[in-house]
Amino acid sequence: MSRLKPDKKKILAIMKKTCMHAFLATVDGSQPRVRSVSPIIGDDLSIWISSFINARKVKQVKRNAKVCLHFAKQPDGSMIATVNGTAKIVRNLKDKKRVWKMAKFDLANYFPDGPSSKNFCLLRIVPKVIEWWDTWKSGRKTTKF
Repeated sequence: MSRLKPDKKKILAIMKKTCMHAFLATVDGSQPRVRSVSPIIGDDLSIWISSFINARKVKQVKRNAKVCLHFAKQPDGSMIATVNGTAKIVRNLKDKKRVWKMAKFDLANYFPDGPSSKNFCLLRIVPKVIEWWDTWKSGRKTTKF
């Protein structure tokens, strides 16, 4: 985390504090689709979402990779980070094993065969712009990637 610039350190802190209840928006034709997710956040600001390979969100990302991922401190929204970017479907075992170990929740509840499960994949979220604030008083900031 120390190699990140100060604003990116603040964004990382927001995401790590709020990652158990974030919201992912994908595009389904011309209709946005939003669902609750629990992103896995790396200290390098990498953003991962675990998924079943046949999930609707994965099918939607295959057709249109544009996504929006929203993190908010509950219940008051006093800190937020909204990631606009793209998602990449990741199925390689090396990344799946690494991210599996980073998860704050037990992925084995969903994928009992572990990271090598044929049904398990990851969405790697690649940020283009993150809008965020770490306090109400700080106001909204924009960080481009």
